[in-house]
Amino acid sequence: GNPALPQTRRGLPAWDFPVVNEAPTPAKMAAKTSHFHLKMEETIERCRADCQWERQLEVVGQMRARASASPRRKGAKGSPESEDYENLLVAEALLELCLKDNLAKIKDAVPLMEKNEPKMSDAKKHLTGILNRGKLLPKDMTEAMLILAKLHYVEGSYRDAISMYARAGLEDISVAQKPLYLLRILTEAFVIKACPPAY
Repeated sequence: GNPALPQTRRGLPAWDFPVVNEAPTPAKMAAKTSHFHLKMEETIERCRADCQWERQLEVVGQMRARASASPRRKGAKGSPESEDYENLLVAEALLELCLKDNLAKIKDAVPLMEKNEPKMSDAKKHLTGILNRGKLLPKDMTEAMLILAKLHYVEGSYRDAISMYARAGLEDISVAQKPLYLLRILTEAFVIKACPPAY
């Protein structure tokens, strides 16, 4: 007779079919990329809220590595893939790390010299480039102005800081339903505006 076939629970032959790995479809790849960037956005917002600046630079590095490995870079305006958006995050982190390195000077209201502070210098270049190109969403452009105004303040350029706050429309920005990190930036802005430096 015929050799016995391996049986399943339902009595049907349990043939060993080869497993075929389906090629990823564009839709699946897009969904995976979308999930990655959503996760990165959440991580970035948490870093900014908790002032985890070293971690923020690491996350931006991951975003850039992912983008460079992709066949095509979307570069949509204001999207996480945008180089200027990444530069904004880098500039913010560099400025805050610079301030962290110079707490004694900040406490004594000593202006920081750009030529002596490479982090601050790089941050200024990034922010100036962002504003000159004007590619980001209005929300992100405003954040760039607020951060640059803070940079002007710590380098002793109070008038430039006030001018930048005016350009950002500080007085007209609503604090309703704003993320924690932005509330921090706005609070600092109002304190800086109200407190001209002694130097």
